[in-house]
Amino acid sequence: VKMKRALIVGGNGALGKAMVNSFKQKQWGVLSIDLTSNKQADANLILKAEDKLPDLQQIYSQTESFSKTFDSIVCVAGGFTVSNIKDEDCIEKYLEMDRVNFQSALLTGHLSTKYLDQMGLLVFTGAAAAFEGPVNFAYGYGMSKCATHHLAMHIAERQEIPKTSTVVTILPQTIDTPGNREAMADADKSEWQPTEKIAALVRSWAEGDNRPMNGSFAKLHYKNECMTSEFV
Repeated sequence: VKMKRALIVGGNGALGKAMVNSFKQKQWGVLSIDLTSNKQADANLILKAEDKLPDLQQIYSQTESFSKTFDSIVCVAGGFTVSNIKDEDCIEKYLEMDRVNFQSALLTGHLSTKYLDQMGLLVFTGAAAAFEGPVNFAYGYGMSKCATHHLAMHIAERQEIPKTSTVVTILPQTIDTPGNREAMADADKSEWQPTEKIAALVRSWAEGDNRPMNGSFAKLHYKNECMTSEFV
């Protein structure tokens, strides 16, 4: 039986680390792409923060030295910042959100056209708040996530990826990360979404358990220590 392989873009962030660990626990081979190395992954492809554009030829060769195909490709790279259209730095903040959120998704989508296997699962990380309406307190973030949702809809047409593959976009609410705990110290965290629960759900889909329909947007809920997905 050939080892299943996962490509995790953003594999050393808070959600990325949980994703790598979850796949590794089930004996998948895991390649992490990020700005820093995740020692739990089988291999790491390190992007340079100062590069305006990714060096695709180098990314191709490093990816292929690990595997020519992947059973699952997951984008969990991203970030958040508060911004408003009236702010003088609104363009600067938008460009930063575009770089960390949408360009990460765009790179993931591009790599899926080369490396996603038959019956493979491609997962993008959107945002419930941006999917459901305006996010006036975080313009740049909202726009970058709306662009990600749009990309997911395009790729789910399966013109450029295998017809047997599945594209799913998760729509988390507040994720329980060190950064969010620091930024919102006084918030009620009872329904914040644990990274390991999100990762376990995605990995179960990758293994074929209750895998959503192609093109699905899965709004995540966490209540009574149980992670559920609502398809919207």
